[in-house]
Amino acid sequence: MRKVQRRRASGTQIKGSSSGPVSPKRIAELKKQMIEVGDYLAKRQYHAALAGNISARVSGDHLLCTRHGADIGLLRPDDIVLCDLGGHCLGEGILPTSEFSLHRAAYEERQDVAAVIHSHPPTALAFAAASVPLDALMLPEMLVLLGPVALVPYATPGTEDLADRLRLFLHAHDGFLLENHGALTVGKDLAQAALRMELLEHNARITLLVRQLGKPFVLKSEELESLMEIRRMMKQQGDI
Repeated sequence: MRKVQRRRASGTQIKGSSSGPVSPKRIAELKKQMIEVGDYLAKRQYHAALAGNISARVSGDHLLCTRHGADIGLLRPDDIVLCDLGGHCLGEGILPTSEFSLHRAAYEERQDVAAVIHSHPPTALAFAAASVPLDALMLPEMLVLLGPVALVPYATPGTEDLADRLRLFLHAHDGFLLENHGALTVGKDLAQAALRMELLEHNARITLLVRQLGKPFVLKSEELESLMEIRRMMKQQGDI
């Protein structure tokens, strides 16, 4: 596991990816959004105790993420730390979430990703703990808005091994079940990542009900491809 390093924030200039230094106003606004997303997840009971973490890209190689041991349902600005992708924290005595490597993997592999949420919605977590993939549900809205959900094979939480396994699925998926662990979603912003977490849990709930009632509806290959083409077009246009 890589060690997360700490260094003083004083005298450090954070560069944007293309537009110069990132303003304190930008950082403050992202922290506000992260606090709102944490409250959103907590109200939907998508996390318990100190489980779960949130991050947002500040610039090409800097991100804000929840600190180690933070309760994402009761976040304060001081619970959110500024880091670079090399694992350096720009804050005295503050460590980021122990799941930092998952967030780093998403940002390194996907330049379009600007937010990552790792949470534990109960129905989705049940599927992850049972090693059952969420690939049976073929509701048109779910396929278009969320796309296929990947089941990432188990590795010890907080390790580079788990991050490396996630990397194998990042380019083809926006929602992930982490086997026997939880769920993860990525997005172009925090709102989209949170929406995808809600869709992932909704997928799990409906899948469970469908299996109790009968067999899931199966689309023909051409019908499935038609929906996936709509998804590709909407992603290209920035609609999802």
